[in-house]
Amino acid sequence: MRLKRILGFLVLCAGVSSLFIWQEGRSLPVSQAQPPPLPEGVRSQTDVPYVPTPNEVVTAMLKMADVTQDDVVYDLGSGDGRLVIAAAKEFGAKGVGFEINPRLIQESNEKARLASVSDRVKFVEQDLFQTDLSEATVVTLYLLPKVNVQLRPKLLRELKPGTPVVSHQFDMKEWKPDRTEVLRVGSRIHRVFYWVIPAQVTGTWQWNMQSVGSKNPYTLQLRQQFQEVTGTVRMSNDEIPITEAKLTGDQLSFKVTQPKQGKLVTMQFKGRISDNTIIGSVDILGGAKVDRRNWSARR
Repeated sequence: MRLKRILGFLVLCAGVSSLFIWQEGRSLPVSQAQPPPLPEGVRSQTDVPYVPTPNEVVTAMLKMADVTQDDVVYDLGSGDGRLVIAAAKEFGAKGVGFEINPRLIQESNEKARLASVSDRVKFVEQDLFQTDLSEATVVTLYLLPKVNVQLRPKLLRELKPGTPVVSHQFDMKEWKPDRTEVLRVGSRIHRVFYWVIPAQVTGTWQWNMQSVGSKNPYTLQLRQQFQEVTGTVRMSNDEIPITEAKLTGDQLSFKVTQPKQGKLVTMQFKGRISDNTIIGSVDILGGAKVDRRNWSARR
C-alpha cells in the first residue's frame, strides 16, 4: 500500500512538472527570450572565439607569405597580438592587428612594449568587416570557415593583385589555395592555407600583331574563377582555346597552338596586368629558333 502511494505521488509530481515546463515554454515566446551572454574572448556576434595560434604556426604563416621589412601585415582578429609582434620582431615588418575585444587589445599593446616593437605595430579595436584593407601587403587570418567565406569578396575587392593571404586551419571553400602546408605541433595537426590575390582579367582583350608582312587583329576572350583562367583567342577566322593558362597576382601567361604550313606553331604569351592593359611578350615556337616579340593588349 505504501509503495502504491509513493508511486502515485511520483506520477503526480511528474505531471505537475511537465505542466509547469509546458506553461513556461508557452509563456516565453522565442522573440522575447534573452540570449546568453557571450563568453570571454568571443569577438562578436559572428561567434569567432579567441583561440591562440601556436608560435610555430605563426612563424610558418609569415614565412609562407615571404614577409620582409618592406611589408605591412594586417592580422584580422589579432587576439593577443602574437602574429603582428612576430612579424615586426622576427621579420622587421610593420604590422596592424584588428581585434574587437578591448581586453585583448590591451594585452597586445603590453606584449608589444615588452618585445620592443611598439614603434612598428599597432592594434585597432575594430570589426574586421569595417576595416579598410587597401594598405595591407600581407593579410593573415585565424577565423572560422563561414567568416572566411563572408570575408572573401572584401579581400578580393580591396587588396592589390599579388597580395598574399594566409589562413590558419580554415580554407575559402570554392577559392582553392595556391599552396597548403601541414604542421604538427605537439599532438595537434595544423593546416596553413595560402592564396595570392588575382587580378581581374575577365573580359575581351584585343591587340594587333605582325604576321607575314601585315598586322593581324587578335581577340582574347577570358573567363576566370578566382585564379583559374580559361578562354579563347580569335585570329582571322579561327577561334582557338588557350592552354596552360596561369594567373598569379597580376602576372598572366597562356599558350595558343595552331597548325601552319604543316607544322604546329605555339605562341606563348606572358604579361603583367594593370587595370585594362596587359604588357609583356610573346614567344613564337615552331621554327628553327624562338621568335620573341613585344605584346600589349587592351580590354
